[in-house]
Amino acid sequence: MYYLLLSILYPLSLLPLRLLYLLADAGYGLVVLTGYRKQEVWENLKHAFPDKSDRELLIIMRQFYKSFCDQWVETIKLLSISKKALDKRITGNWHILQELSVANKNSYVLLGHTFNWEWASVACQYNTPQQFAGVYMPVNSTIMNRLMAKIRTRGGGWLISMKARKGFRKLENVHYTVGLIADQNPSNMNGAIWLPFMNREAPFFRGPALLAQRANAAVVFAGIKKVKRGRYTVKLELLTPDAGNMDANDITLAYVSFMEKQLNEQPANWLWTHKRWKYKKPVL
Repeated sequence: MYYLLLSILYPLSLLPLRLLYLLADAGYGLVVLTGYRKQEVWENLKHAFPDKSDRELLIIMRQFYKSFCDQWVETIKLLSISKKALDKRITGNWHILQELSVANKNSYVLLGHTFNWEWASVACQYNTPQQFAGVYMPVNSTIMNRLMAKIRTRGGGWLISMKARKGFRKLENVHYTVGLIADQNPSNMNGAIWLPFMNREAPFFRGPALLAQRANAAVVFAGIKKVKRGRYTVKLELLTPDAGNMDANDITLAYVSFMEKQLNEQPANWLWTHKRWKYKKPVL
C-alpha cells in the first residue's frame, strides 16, 4: 500500500507548484464546504485575539485555511523538489547554525506549527553543517509514518520518535542540530509546565529545555514568515549558546513569548486546527 501511495504522489510532486496550488484551491473549497473544524478554529481565534473584530477574525480564518491547504501540496512537493529550488523558496539566516558548528556547539532549534514547518525542517537539514535530527510524533498509520519519514529526511536528516526516547542515543557520537516543534501538547501531563499562551493557559513540554540543558547545547528559536504563496523566510534567534547556564523554565518561558510574537505578527500562519487548549489545568 505504501508503494501504491508513493507511485501516485511522487509523479504528482513533479508538477510545477502553480499547478499543485490548483489542487490546494480545490481543497480550500472543500474545507469551506464541509466546515472542517470551523467552530474550533473560530473559538481559538476569538480567545487568542479578543481585540479583533469578527470581520478581522473571518479574514484571518480564511487566510489560515488557504495556508493549511497549501501546506499539504507543498509537503507533497518535498518528495522531488531539489535543494536549489527549495533554497529559493525558503530562505534563512542559516549562518547562526554554521557559527555554532564552527564553535563545536550542538544545538536545539525550537519552532512551532507555523507554515511551512515541513519545508523549514528540510531546508535546515540542507543548511546546517551538523547532523540534523528531527523529533516527531508518530501517527497511527504505518503507511503515513513511512511516507512522512521519506519526506522529512530528504536532506539527510535523522528522525527521532517522541515515543522512543532511546533514539537520542544515536546523537552521542556526532555534532548535531535537533529540530523540535515544541508547541504540541505533552503526552505526559504530569511533567508539563502550564503557561499563559494567547490569553489562555496551556501545557508545554519541559523536555526540550531539559535536553538542551543536560547537553550544554545552544538553544535557537526559529520563526517562519510567509512572504507570499510558496515563499517563506526563517529567522533564527539564538537564545543561549549554553542552556546549562539557564533555568529550564526560563527557556520554556522565552519560547512561549517567542511563539506569541510569531502569532501576533502573522496570525493566519499557525495551525489553528491544533487542539492546543483541549486540556484544563489540574486543580491542586
